[in-house]
Amino acid sequence: MKRDKHLHFRWNHAMSYHKTWNFAIGERESGKSVDSWFLIWNAFHYHNRPSIVLRRRTADITSAYIEDTANVLNKFLEEPIQLLYMKGDIKQGIVDVKLGKAGVDYGWREVQQLPTFFRVISLSTPMNRIKSLFLKDVKYMFNDEFICNLRAGEKYLTADEFFLIKEIYTTYNREASTPIRIIAAGNPYSVYTPLFMGLGVDTSKLKPGAFIVGPNYVIDCFKVSDELKKIILANNPMYEFDDSYRRYAFSGEAINDQNIRIQKTEPKGFKLKFVFKMGKDFISVHRGEGSDFKFWVCKHKSDWVSKVGKRRKIIVFNFGDMIEGAVKFNPDMIVSLAQLKSAMDKREVTFNCIDAQYMLEDIYSMI
Repeated sequence: MKRDKHLHFRWNHAMSYHKTWNFAIGERESGKSVDSWFLIWNAFHYHNRPSIVLRRRTADITSAYIEDTANVLNKFLEEPIQLLYMKGDIKQGIVDVKLGKAGVDYGWREVQQLPTFFRVISLSTPMNRIKSLFLKDVKYMFNDEFICNLRAGEKYLTADEFFLIKEIYTTYNREASTPIRIIAAGNPYSVYTPLFMGLGVDTSKLKPGAFIVGPNYVIDCFKVSDELKKIILANNPMYEFDDSYRRYAFSGEAINDQNIRIQKTEPKGFKLKFVFKMGKDFISVHRGEGSDFKFWVCKHKSDWVSKVGKRRKIIVFNFGDMIEGAVKFNPDMIVSLAQLKSAMDKREVTFNCIDAQYMLEDIYSMI
């Protein structure tokens, strides 16, 4: 492959720690996705091992996406390739993509006989369908664009994405000769993601240039060099037009998080008012009179519930979250939550972490 040696992002450093979860967060055009495809290509070309490519929704799996992947690889390969697949499989949410030589006309029977280069799976596909299709010796699971731009209208799945990926991993890892490595690349719209929540990542440490090693994960917050900045600006003058976009694109700042009011410790004189349960996490809402805010909202892990008084009701929104002391949310509770909603409208709420803000936003429309 024809590649530069030092300018763009490389997975080498993160992969040397041999962790299951490997994340790359950084500026656009830094090469995160490209180097991920290099890993997938090398696994198949040199070791005959296919990979899994995860997409959030079935609508995200398109002919254009697969063809663009071929175009990316062909920029660097000495012998051009084409990617082959059965177009009827796209609407099913699972597509096996085969590798062929560019310019060769393959019949559908020939395509079926080719080994699978990678399998694209929609996370919204029923799990029993995913588990029913066998694929031996998977090397990587690649989750591109794992961070949603919530302020632009993108949404995470209602189902727990962290749980779904673990289920898929377990299914294919049974038939792998070595443990599958998960690689995930994203732009720094926000440090709030279901994957970081599930792994218990301290998102306050995620800054441009940071390199975080956890119990079973590595996070590389890659920052481009000045030399690469000049090249990108020469090819894309749009980076110069919008200051907020430049901060996001070149400084690696999570621009969607900049206006969230963070206070890590509980303000003096505030008292616990409400407790919400969302999945395995809890949100406590504390009421008081600060200088310019009325509520402090705190996210807690699952073991926190043992510290809550047994007379305290825990509000849940799904029957699957019901535990002892929990009550299902109903319209009668709206009046008691009106002050909290009003405070959110007026930006009179502070949070112990960024995750707490986004979790409260998720339930805003219901309260």
